[in-house]
Amino acid sequence: MKPLIEFHQKWQHLASPSFFIGGFLLDIVTLGRIDDLSNILIFSFYLLVSFLVFFLELVNLQISIENGQPSSAPLPNWNFRGQSLEHWINLYKDEVFHFAQGALLSGFTLFYFKSAELSSSLLFMTILLIPLIINEFNRVRELGIVIKSVFLNLTLMSFILVYTPLPFGKVGLMVFSVGILVYLIIATLLFQLFRHSKISLELIKKYWLYPFLSLAIVFYGLRLFKAIPPVPLSLEMAGIYHKVEKQYPEYKLYHERKWWRFWHSSDEYFQAREEDRLYFFGRIFAPRGFEDRIYVRWLKYDNGDWRTSDRIPLTITGGRDKGFRGYTYKDNYTPGLWRVSVETSGGLEIGRLSFEVIKDHSTRERNFQVYIDK
Repeated sequence: MKPLIEFHQKWQHLASPSFFIGGFLLDIVTLGRIDDLSNILIFSFYLLVSFLVFFLELVNLQISIENGQPSSAPLPNWNFRGQSLEHWINLYKDEVFHFAQGALLSGFTLFYFKSAELSSSLLFMTILLIPLIINEFNRVRELGIVIKSVFLNLTLMSFILVYTPLPFGKVGLMVFSVGILVYLIIATLLFQLFRHSKISLELIKKYWLYPFLSLAIVFYGLRLFKAIPPVPLSLEMAGIYHKVEKQYPEYKLYHERKWWRFWHSSDEYFQAREEDRLYFFGRIFAPRGFEDRIYVRWLKYDNGDWRTSDRIPLTITGGRDKGFRGYTYKDNYTPGLWRVSVETSGGLEIGRLSFEVIKDHSTRERNFQVYIDK
């Protein structure tokens, strides 16, 4: 045990980010479906642990202010390996908090960006990591409880917003508003818990009230500007094809993708002949119990702007592990740059696919490859 303590003391400045990254990597490996009960229970446990650490720090801060020196809340007089319970908690509480937050933030981030604009996902994770990185500098180390408050509120908000749509079976501004309301109610109840714990109103306002109110306003504003993805929906797969045949439970997808275009999944360079149709096929994941209407928007790049050509509705049902399958096609089109955007009825983008239509004047016999989606 002594070598472990010495190792911890030597590398303590790297412990918090290391445990944060550890929690993130654990979620990448173990994360299942968004509606898995195991995920809900694990996330709830991580939130509870994070809250207990934050609550303990808030109580310690109150006692330290009253005593005029750093102090800790009284804990049961338990001993382990010759050290008190207070010693072990104070030694590892930061690591436990950051591990739990790493697992929570990675899980929610993966849910938000599972449909996958990689650059947007990396940017979002960078924004999430900035407070943690700043927290490791000595000059702002005293802001540790502030960072914990921001992280705790962020993960609590994300948990509620991710899971609020499940009982409704749909997404939309109304469901999002219910989620914000639930978050405010829970945050207010915790506010009252802090008050009954004899923590000063000044500390509660600074480290709890202002952060949770600010976060609620920011999230609702982002939703009004359609900047938050419509979790729990995600575009699992999308492609452009020359032909789609439905032979339940299989779909046959015909394409001419060259072998060396390994980064493409379909006919992103669509060689178009007379009477060829543009087929869009996609798999949209939705949790069990979901039944909602989405739209497939066809856009053409024209004179420096993306212009809508068609907006076709699809009714999706949830529960299938690989996602609900559907397709649309387009007869009237011209060569050029195109985009298909899959979006909710409220206009929130679930995912997109860009491709180019090229006029094919050849008369050679075409040998289509067939991908079978089961």
